[in-house]
Amino acid sequence: MTFSCTLSQIHSEKQIARMLKRIIFGKYVRCPDCGRGNHVQVLEKDRKWRCKKCRNKFSLISSTWLKSSKLSLQAIVCLVWAWQKKLNVNQAQDLLDGQISIVTIRRYYELFRDNLPIQNDVILQGDVQMDEAFVKGAFILGAKDVKHKKIKLKVIVQSNPNKYNAMEFIFQHVRPGSVLCTDGGAIYSGCQNWWNLTHKKEIHSRFEFTITSEIEGIWGNLKTFIRRMYHHVTCEKLPKIVAEFEARFSEPEMFKSPFNYLSKSLSPVTSSF
Repeated sequence: MTFSCTLSQIHSEKQIARMLKRIIFGKYVRCPDCGRGNHVQVLEKDRKWRCKKCRNKFSLISSTWLKSSKLSLQAIVCLVWAWQKKLNVNQAQDLLDGQISIVTIRRYYELFRDNLPIQNDVILQGDVQMDEAFVKGAFILGAKDVKHKKIKLKVIVQSNPNKYNAMEFIFQHVRPGSVLCTDGGAIYSGCQNWWNLTHKKEIHSRFEFTITSEIEGIWGNLKTFIRRMYHHVTCEKLPKIVAEFEARFSEPEMFKSPFNYLSKSLSPVTSSF
């Protein structure tokens, strides 16, 4: 499969195969089943192998989440690049000369999103701004570490937040001794009595928007991201979309090149010994 000159500098199939081989297997190819490397026989260079010990035949991507893919390696890398650059599915199809259907592109975008290495143990510290955003059928609790430029967002499928939701989030993601800045909502009232932190608040109805301005800006960025790239999102898929936005914000290096993402998301085959 070949594409337009827009992506004329993309790696060839052979180059991509060699790079993925290094990511998935490391220096030496090992059998995904038994973990042995000294019994592996090459069937097709950089693409297919056979373990003479356990008789397992395996390919470059057969042990990864790409195992069911029917696209060429070049097409996969092109789609990763388009997804990283926030191209919506119509733009991505135009970029690839219409050779891949909208349904397929949407499915691969979802696959890339589902295999993001998500960090659930994010700890925010120092000056932490916290707020909530509402969508139909759910709400999102969010907080931002102002100094280290990290965020943590959590989708909760219920109509309104309560103090239990807020305190569980704080227990899990805010380091004791931090300064928590909120909009003075009732769900944050008395939080300093349950967790070692200093609670500062402002009242938005009084046009006070200083100490929560950065987390408020995150909601605008999130809505723009969803509208431009996905147009709309169902409540069922919202947690994965929000997790993708969070990863893009907190780990921008992973989105600078397709191989940065693939090296983080494809699990390497290791020895069983």
